[in-house]
Amino acid sequence: MKKLGFVFNGARCTGCGACVVACKEEKGVPDGVWLRKRYENVHDFNYITQGCNHCDDPACASVCPVKAYHKDADGLVIQDHAKCIGCGACQGACPWHVPSFSKTEKKMYKCDACAPRLAKGLKPACVAACPMGAIEFGPIEELRAKYPDAEEKGWAWAKKEFGYAGPTLTHPNLAIVPLKS
Repeated sequence: MKKLGFVFNGARCTGCGACVVACKEEKGVPDGVWLRKRYENVHDFNYITQGCNHCDDPACASVCPVKAYHKDADGLVIQDHAKCIGCGACQGACPWHVPSFSKTEKKMYKCDACAPRLAKGLKPACVAACPMGAIEFGPIEELRAKYPDAEEKGWAWAKKEFGYAGPTLTHPNLAIVPLKS
């Protein structure tokens, strides 16, 4: 199987939040838990949404004391929610703080790229809901080839505009198309 990943296209994102709401509704997670988050730079009027980057070297998996994370055959980082003890180590280790804590359940939650939808041949909920096509999902090498400048320029833009860590820490399967170069 090919390794899967996401593209976020800042040039297309209007900040509507449809991806965030679709994810929340699809996964039915508790109040206060967000598996995809929307960030806004009010000074430059641009946005970025963030789910799990399904990293090649996932920091969440390496620090989890109960081994609640594993990588599947497509390279997706999957959490076994039943094993989670809610310690939060995964959130602290993730450079993007993607795992989300449920105060009511005292457990962590994380995006799985809508693995049940993928098994049915459907796109992740965030991708399907985006009216602007700002989020794409598929074989990451094909997506990177489609957006050859995304690797260098996109991560530099995300760092400048949103304080993102660089991709060398965990080797995320995410390509970012910047709003402007």
